[in-house]
Parts: sequence; structure tokens; C-alpha cells
Amino acid sequence: MDDAFYHEPVLLKETSDLLLFNKDKTESKIYVDATLGGGSYTKNILDNTGSDVTVIAIDTDLNSIEYCKNSLKSYTGRIIFLENNFSNIKEILEDTLSHKGRNFISGMTADLGISTYQLEHESGFSYQQDTELDMRAGRNTGQSLTAKEILNTYNERELYRIFRDYGELKYSKQITRDIIDHRNRTKFDTTFELVEVLKRKIPPRYLNKDLSKVFQALRIEVNSELENLSLLLSGGAEYLETGGRMAIVSYHSLEDRIVKNFFRNDERLKPVTKKPVIASDEEVSSNIRARSAKLRAAERKA
Repeated sequence: MDDAFYHEPVLLKETSDLLLFNKDKTESKIYVDATLGGGSYTKNILDNTGSDVTVIAIDTDLNSIEYCKNSLKSYTGRIIFLENNFSNIKEILEDTLSHKGRNFISGMTADLGISTYQLEHESGFSYQQDTELDMRAGRNTGQSLTAKEILNTYNERELYRIFRDYGELKYSKQITRDIIDHRNRTKFDTTFELVEVLKRKIPPRYLNKDLSKVFQALRIEVNSELENLSLLLSGGAEYLETGGRMAIVSYHSLEDRIVKNFFRNDERLKPVTKKPVIASDEEVSSNIRARSAKLRAAERKA
């Protein structure tokens, strides 16, 4: 099993170059990888810094952590593995830094893409597999809301809001009505049940694209992804030392807009990417998911 089993790293060199730009000037020597996955970003940080650098590696997926503990065992003593949600970044850093005798971090990165592991092995994430409509990214972190509960209990206005705002679908009203009609007869339980309902309104030529949008919308609601991203950015900025950097890779316009606006509007930061960095044609040809990736970075002011 390699790191692509979790999520093939996107814009790895570009992220590292931006994140570690001031590595010889910053004092903390602690970096945060808020989305550990297969460990590529953590490994890249450690490979491009001295032995005095530590990475706080966070993931809600225990499988990811166990995999990386083995694959990155040669870096023992330089990685702090934490099974947690990055929305808790302030609490994580307050506790971890106090144990390290530090007050700040030198940098933080996050790759917000859904992992290959989640798509292929966790319930509800893929519309191509018939699994329970779950979609929780962190079952071991106390999260209770599922996609099935949303589809079966949210009222029409709430469902419409999700598909309109998080899926940006043109026919959100029609899809919402079809979902309400179906659940009045039979409650939703599996992904394929939802797919069959959605096929009634989505034209065949747009099916895969719009199914992705519907599942994205539900996943965002289940996992509070946009709220959690805002918490990550604000908490990370609070603990970032002068000259330290944040480098965030996002995959859809909602996330990118949050990152862009935060970097522009937070008085503590100055953006270092005027426009988002995107993958080269060569990278996209070898990893199709890279085509939607956007990398932005910002630096903590003095």
C-alpha cells in the first residue's frame, strides 16, 4: 500500500516550496500537517528540513495514522501523530506546544481533497459503490450526523439550501422534491437508492459531474467542512510565528473562496500567492484529480 491509496499528493513541490520558504529564519521548528493522509506532505517537510524540525500530523482516519507510523518509522521522534479533527486546531496546538515548550508554529499545510481510501473503503462517499449513506469522515471523533439522517429528516428548505449552496446545482429544487417524494414512501438507506432518484432529473451527459456535486453537498453538511476549514485557518494563524506560512490546497470553489478571503482579510497575514497555483499539464495527465486543485499561501506579518 502506498500513499496514493489515501490520496495521491497534489502540488507537492509547490506546496513545500511555499511552506518552507522561511525555514531557516523561523524559530519554532514545528510544522503542522493538518491532513496527514498517506504522509507525503509530512515526509516532504521532514526531508527538506533539519533534524530539529517536528511535524504535528493530524487525521481523523486511524487507518491513515497507523499506516504512516509504519511507512514513516525512519522519522521516529520527529512526528507527533494525532487522531483528531483539524477544526480543533487551537486546542491541539495549545496542548501540544505546551508539552514541547513552544508558543508558536513555523508553518501549517492542509490538502482538503477527499482520499482514495474514503472513496473506496468508507460508507457513502462514492456514488459508484452501493454502501450505507454515512459519509462521516471521523467516526472515532464523536461525530454522529450522517447523510442518511439528512436525507430522511431535513425539511425541504434545509435540503434545498444544501444542494444550492454546497452543490451549486441548477436544479436543486427539483432534486429536493424528488428526494422528499421518495422518502415519503421509503426511507433512504444506501447510495444507489439516492442515485436512482437523482437519475430522474439529471441528464445522462451530466450525470457523473452532478452526482459528484450532490455527494459533495451532503459530505460538506455531514462533516461541517466549510465551518471546520474556517476554524483551521483562524486557529492556525493565531499560532503562526512571524515569517511562518500557511499553504492550503483546495478542490472546489467554496473552499478556495474561504481560503482566498481569509488570507486577504486577516490583518495578521499577507498573501504570497496573488493567484492560486495550479497543477501543470504533466501532473494533471498523471493524476486527474490535480486538475481542480488550487494552492494558496500566506505569511504571518511581524
